[in-house]
Amino acid sequence: MSVIEQDSNNQQRLLIPSSSIDNDRVAKTRRSSSIATMLEPVLLIAAAEEEDDDNNGETITTSKPFALSGILYGLLGSFLYVTATFIVKELEFDLLDVLVVRVIVQLFLFLAFVMYRRYAVLVGSSKEKWLQFILCILTGIAFLGFFIGFRYLPLPDLTTLSFSRLIWTVLFGLLIYKEKPTIMILLSVCFTFIGVIFVAQPTFIFPQKNEMKIALNITTATLNETNVDNMHSYSNRVIGISLALMSGLIFAFNILIFKQLITLKIKPSVLILQHSLVVLLCLILNHFYKYFFLNDITFFTLTIFQWKYWLAGLISMGQTLAVIAGNCAIKREPPSIVTIVSSVDIIYAITLQNLFTQKKSNLWVLLGSTLVVSSVVLIGLDKFMEERKIKKKKLKMVTVLKTEK
Repeated sequence: MSVIEQDSNNQQRLLIPSSSIDNDRVAKTRRSSSIATMLEPVLLIAAAEEEDDDNNGETITTSKPFALSGILYGLLGSFLYVTATFIVKELEFDLLDVLVVRVIVQLFLFLAFVMYRRYAVLVGSSKEKWLQFILCILTGIAFLGFFIGFRYLPLPDLTTLSFSRLIWTVLFGLLIYKEKPTIMILLSVCFTFIGVIFVAQPTFIFPQKNEMKIALNITTATLNETNVDNMHSYSNRVIGISLALMSGLIFAFNILIFKQLITLKIKPSVLILQHSLVVLLCLILNHFYKYFFLNDITFFTLTIFQWKYWLAGLISMGQTLAVIAGNCAIKREPPSIVTIVSSVDIIYAITLQNLFTQKKSNLWVLLGSTLVVSSVVLIGLDKFMEERKIKKKKLKMVTVLKTEK
């Protein structure tokens, strides 16, 4: 999730100049944008991002139903999302096949909401339209990269590596917004970098125990089948790691574009509708590729007629509930707290794999995941303290204005 929460003066350094940006509205839409950097940025249900439209710009403050409700919503959302993804994987279905049903339902939900609000699907200047187009393309690439990577990596490893987006997000903030790095930010970057190395376990640092050995005498040459499997497994792991890191980089870049668009008062629900359509097109292209180039017709002749497939599709809808819960968390808690809670995804994934599968995480993976979780906590605490300082400054300004009156 998004970890770069800028002060209002950062609006002067936007890639696209904006006019008459309301700071309260920007703060609210930024909270909505942070959910867009989850595993699936397409699935934000932004049903309340335009509350001030019907209230003539008046600010409406709502009290929390109870203390820590946002954190509980965040924990619930992480649990539902990771659990649904894990179960679908264990049912031995390709997640891209299962997500067809879910994305179609999501698309109709967003379309109904946009039509109800009477929003234009494509709005803005030519530059803004180009940004929307680029964002949609990158979303499709990141979506495919992440879920194709799920074919090659266990869920804990994939989830941990995808959190490398924290490094890229922080670096983009330093380079583009000229943020001054704090000690906590620098520590979090180091922890994430080391944690990713521990999870990826490159061969130049972690030598492989089993290697293929071929005798010089061809008549006595033997290939150890286990070693062949190990080499194949390693190549698959390299593919999965590359896709996970690529997705993390694209997710971080998407944050910048998404932030530009929502601060220009382009409705987040419209952006997510565009993303839903692009993801559905990606899923359709995936099936065309398998049908025409791989001659794989099992989805149309076998998969969709299995009751387990529709069960998996129903379970995957739990991810939608997870996103709704995450959105509720964002409305109730500061983005820094939501960022910290999001790291629970890694803990859930490791717990499920080690409890319900025969494949156990090794010590390096556990240590790397711990470092990544620690980096998320450090970033969240840093942003939380920054938000507290901003609130104190605002309270002082309000107090001064009242005394002057």
